[in-house]
Amino acid sequence: MKRFWKVFDKIVDAMAAIAWIMLLFICAASCYTIGMRFFFTRTTIWIMQTTEYALLWMVFLSTTWLLREKGHITTDLVYEHLSEKTKWLLDVITFTLSGLACAVLFYYSAAYTYDSIIGGVTDVRAVTVPKWTVYIIIPIGSLFLIIQFFRMAGSRLSELRAGR
Repeated sequence: MKRFWKVFDKIVDAMAAIAWIMLLFICAASCYTIGMRFFFTRTTIWIMQTTEYALLWMVFLSTTWLLREKGHITTDLVYEHLSEKTKWLLDVITFTLSGLACAVLFYYSAAYTYDSIIGGVTDVRAVTVPKWTVYIIIPIGSLFLIIQFFRMAGSRLSELRAGR
């Protein structure tokens, strides 16, 4: 099982690195299009569409890494006053419910992506692209979130059991 988590963590790190590269691309593309508009009164039509897609991809590529690193903002006003056992139990419940919510997201996004593939649905704007190429990241990212949430729930549950 340790090998699985090692590979999983490497994939999550690679996904976060790709998201970081996408952020650099968005910054560079935005500067490029602003410069083109300012100096040459021309703009590049594909940049807006591409940056929209990149923003979606960035979220689903990086969220699992952020979750694993505990980088999300939390409000712990009440949480800090709970006993350790209650904190552990609350964490297990929260992580499990979050994993289940991601499972629902996974199911519906996978179904939509599958329907887009089967139906040959395209996004017709500045550049025509198959919709599944845009939305495939949602079930992929959701799957990684499911695994990470249940990993965290299992870890906290093990701590709770060991504390008894």
